[in-house]
This record gives sequence, structure tokens and C-alpha cells, in this order.
Amino acid sequence: MVSRRNFFSITLIMLVVVFMFQVPEIIKNRVNNYGQNEYEETADSTFTAQSVHLPSAADAKKSARFVVYIGDEEDGFVGGMVKQWSLYTKRYLKSCKSVAEYVPDKDNLPEAVLVDTAYLDMDKDISVLAGYTDLGINLIFCNLPDVTEVSKNPKLRKLLGINAIIRDRITVEGIRLMDGFLLGGIREFILDETMEETQQDLNLAMPWYRISGGAKMFMHGMMEDEEMEKYYMMSNGDVIMKNQNLPAIIWRNKYQKAMVFAVNGDYLSSNAGIGILSSMMLEMKDYDLYPVINAQNLTVLNFPDLADENEAELMERYSQPLKAIYRDIVWPGLVSVAQQNSNKMTCMLTPQTDYEDDLEPEGETLVYYMKLFQEQNAEAGLSGTHVREMDISEKLDEDVKFLDKVVPDYSVLSLYQGNMTDEEMADALKRKKFAKVRTVLADYDASAQLVSFQWDGIVRQSGICDGYSHTFGEDLRMMSIQTALGYSNIQVDINPVAHPASDEDSWEKLSRKYAGNTSTYWKRFRKFQKTTLAESDMRIRRFLALDYQQERKGDVISLHISNFEKEASFVLRTHGEKIEQAKGAEFEKIEDGAYLVTATEPEVQLVLEEAHDRYYYFEDK
Repeated sequence: MVSRRNFFSITLIMLVVVFMFQVPEIIKNRVNNYGQNEYEETADSTFTAQSVHLPSAADAKKSARFVVYIGDEEDGFVGGMVKQWSLYTKRYLKSCKSVAEYVPDKDNLPEAVLVDTAYLDMDKDISVLAGYTDLGINLIFCNLPDVTEVSKNPKLRKLLGINAIIRDRITVEGIRLMDGFLLGGIREFILDETMEETQQDLNLAMPWYRISGGAKMFMHGMMEDEEMEKYYMMSNGDVIMKNQNLPAIIWRNKYQKAMVFAVNGDYLSSNAGIGILSSMMLEMKDYDLYPVINAQNLTVLNFPDLADENEAELMERYSQPLKAIYRDIVWPGLVSVAQQNSNKMTCMLTPQTDYEDDLEPEGETLVYYMKLFQEQNAEAGLSGTHVREMDISEKLDEDVKFLDKVVPDYSVLSLYQGNMTDEEMADALKRKKFAKVRTVLADYDASAQLVSFQWDGIVRQSGICDGYSHTFGEDLRMMSIQTALGYSNIQVDINPVAHPASDEDSWEKLSRKYAGNTSTYWKRFRKFQKTTLAESDMRIRRFLALDYQQERKGDVISLHISNFEKEASFVLRTHGEKIEQAKGAEFEKIEDGAYLVTATEPEVQLVLEEAHDRYYYFEDK
């Protein structure tokens, strides 16, 4: 028989247990304001398309940020990349379609002349370009002419620092990116026994140029020693480091009073080249301080799908309907990876991909996920992915009708373009529900601007990498764009899970790739801020609007920022110097010789500590 005292104790314990498990859940549900977008206020910016700073010739005289481009800036390849890089780095760009069009002004010389060799007259222009170096103008050859042209032009070879052409064409084993060039450190893009052949998507075939001993290598082909000895014989008395013997891809040569950079390949033919240009600018000076976006996005595309579509196939594969797969398998996996990497997710909802079937999206399921999103500080946007048989306008009308019914007060700030055309997106944005949309995410396009204003003042953000893929080319792209912008956007599309094309689309296999690739991509860039698309939009607006001036006196760098709104991010890269203290800013070390500087005031001072190892240039004798 239980005594009164024991009965009271048992009852009290049971009440405590109930309180511990039920009350926190009740409180969580009460404070979970899932029907409001928390980023509507916290990620707002006053800057619009009219706020974008477009550097002028007058700006160039004040800032000394001025480059000349020989080529067509509207070509969508090298020229488009140069134009984009100039805009982001706040440089005035003067474009000429021939060397003859540009006459240097000795009172306003550019930092560098960038050259697309397709626009050169090899018989006349090489001597003119060499003459620029006497004025101290640096040269960047964004590509090289055919090896036959290089072989018959000794002036060009001398200017570029090419000591010899070992072979007109050779296929290397891999490619090595040297330490200290791009952010992220040394990288060897070469397959091992654990990798699939598809991971190697860089061009391994190239002319074998041996550069002179005084030149500096930034990227070169990799090959076995036996292969080198087979094709290469060192001339008598010629002492050159092994790296100088290897096929040169990116290097610089000291010539007269300037530096000459060369790119053996198409690495500057897309927007992925902007970080390479930024790294070249660092080589021209003692340090480089430039603005960055400072935003790392993880975008989950087409999740959740709120209708139990494709039920027959999913039951066969998983023995569960789509709703259960997403709830019990996919969502826990997404959260696990996000928490491990301290990421913020932006989930692009797909109420339904095809409204022409008899299924309808479930409001209870949307509410369930909206609560989960808020608990994880995730943002909910809307996906434009649709089956082409259905008119996109009709689909969006149905999506809006559903959202207005279930979460009428939720402000959609972000849209995913999916397979919508630009014209379809422009039409979509006219809907009342999308009146507060600030940003549109588009898939990666090598020729498009990475971030820009489009569709009447709405920011267009580009995806950078696919969360299920990690090729060497994608890795190099990520490093380059991170170097120039401190920006990335990894996209994880959940649609293949709901509509699998093969066994490779099972979440078990896809999640393994996603978890490994996400950690790999961002491991070297953890100091940059993790954001949702709305937060990234705010940072992009501030980045595009600001202008700045800087000067250095002794160990102190003074930074003056105009069009400043709350904070602005910069990267400082040095040749070994360290930041000792900062005024008006906070700073974090990214890696040796690189710092993330977050300005909290428009006037900033950085005090540098002298490096133990001095940085020197060695000229050819």
C-alpha cells in the first residue's frame, strides 16, 4: 500500500516531468512567430539601384584606382569579366579596342593595362606595350596568342619572361595553385585513387612554356619527374628552380620599371577570373585593401514540396510518401549539416510543381515547416521551378493563393528563378504578394554578373556551386570569387529526391555529397559571415553603393568610406604584415597575410605590425 507521503512524492515527480517536457514546447509554440519574416526589418537597407557607385575618371585621379583594357568590354568573356571586376573593386575602366587608341597621360597613369591578345597587332603592338613598362605601367596578358605566334616573336617572349618553349602542346597530370595567390592557400588539382575522373574538369592540355629564373610562378602544370626529363634538357649553366621548369599557367615577369603578368589558358574568360585579377593587383604593391560583400549563403532549393506528388515511385523506393521522407529523413539531414558548419539556410518553398494533377498542397505542412524554419533562423523564399507543360503564370497564381490563405502576413523577400526566363520573372514580380521581394537567386552563369541590380531595383544574386558537385574547376571558381568578393552561394536542390531519375538521386547518396562538399568548400573561408539571402541582399546593396579612399603613412592605413550604412566589409592582404590594432573597425585573420576588416564607422585606421620577413622583388640580371 502506498503511503500518502509517497503518493504525494510520486505525483509531484510526475508533475515536474510533465512541466519539463510540455511547458517549454508550449512556450516555444507561443513565441514562434512563424507568420512573420524576421528578416524584413533586420536585413533592410536604404540603398537602391540608383545608389550604385560607378567610378569616373575624376574618381580615378583621387583614388588612383584606374586600369585600361585593350579589348571589347561587352564581349561576355574576358571583357565582361574585366568590366565586372572593375565595378566591384571601384576602379575606373577605360576600354580601347586597339593599342593605338590608348595614349598614356603621364599625369594620370593607370595601375595596369589589361590585354586581350585577340585585339593585338603582333608586329606593332608588342613594342608599344613594352614602352608602357618604361613609364611604370604594369601589364596583364589576360590570355596568350597561339603558341606559333609566341614562338616567332622574341620581343613577346622577352616581355612575358618566357625562357623557352619546351613543347607546343603537352597534357599534364594536374595543376598546382601556389600558396599566397588566391585566398585558401596552396591547392593541387590532381586526381588520386579515391576520386572519380569527372572531378578533373580543368584543361590539362597546354603549351609548355618555361619561364625565366627571375619570374614568379603562381600556377603551373604538374607532371612526373620522368616525364620532365623525357622532354626537357637544362642548358649549360642555367640554374632554375624545379617549379620554373614546369609548364607555366599563371606567372609574372619583372620587366623594365613594371611587372608583366601572363595567363596561359582561359582562366580569365569568365567571371570566375575576378579573384585572379585581384591577386595580381596585390603583387603590384605592398598591400591591398578592397571592399567585399562578406556573405556565405546556403540555399535549399524546392523544399519543401507541400503536396504528396510522385507517390507511387516514392513508395516503391522509400516505402514512405513524400511528406514523411522530407520530415523524417531530409530535414534532419539539412539541419545537421547546417549546424555543423554554422550555416544559415534559405529554403525556397515549392507549394506544388504541377497543379494540373488532383493533389493540393497542405496548409498544415507549411505551418509545420515555417515553425521549424524560425527555430533554425532560416528564411523562407519561393521557388520558380515548374514543369514546362504548365504555364508559369498560372502556377505562381496558385502559389500566391495558397500562401495568402495559410501565411497571409508573411513577406516574401527572396525568390529563386529556377527555369523561369528573365521575362517571366519580370512578370512574376508584378504580383502584390511579391511587392516586398528584394532579391532573386539565379543559377550560376559564367558570363553574367555575380551580383547586380535587375528587374527595377531588385538584386540578382548568383549561385556559385552545386552542393552535390565538387570538381576542381568549381573549387578554383569558389576560391577566386571568395578572394575578390568574400561571397558564395551553395545551392542544394531537393527536387531530385521527390522526382528521382536514378538511384543516384536517393537522399542517402545526395546527402553524403552535400555534407562533404559543403564542409570542403567553406572550410578555408569560415571567417566570412553566414547569411540568409535577405541578409546577403543587404550586404550586396551596401557593397555596390560604397566608395572609399585610402592612404598609408608609415605603419598606419587610413580608410575613408563614403555611402556608408552601419557597417562595411573589406579584405586587407599584405606580404606578411599583421594588423596590430584598429580604430573604427573590427578585424579577424583569414589566413597569413589576409584579414577581414569590418568597418563600424566611415573613418577607419589600421595600425600594422612590421613583418619579420621582408617582401622583395628580384630582377633578372
